[in-house]
Amino acid sequence: MEGEVHVSPITVWELTNKAALGKLPRLPSENGSFAQYLRGFGFILQTFQWDDAELAARLPRHHRDPMDRMLIATAQRAGLTIITIDSVFAAYGVSTVW
Repeated sequence: MEGEVHVSPITVWELTNKAALGKLPRLPSENGSFAQYLRGFGFILQTFQWDDAELAARLPRHHRDPMDRMLIATAQRAGLTIITIDSVFAAYGVSTVW
């Protein structure tokens, strides 16, 4: 796991959605696919499991964004670090970088 980069489909949805709305610049792609671009770099699919969904639903509402609470729950279960500038993540005790 050391040195591996895991990417949640939740993150892919958020990035592609924001890019489609013009809130982010156009995302890099391979053959028109951001997902394929991520695969090409060897990033690993981080699954969102049923247990993550239950945990996310039970988390305190420090963070109002349910998608971010899903990422937090996944990181808690899998022991992963989240790349974020959002200081609210610290309230959940997850490791962050940025």
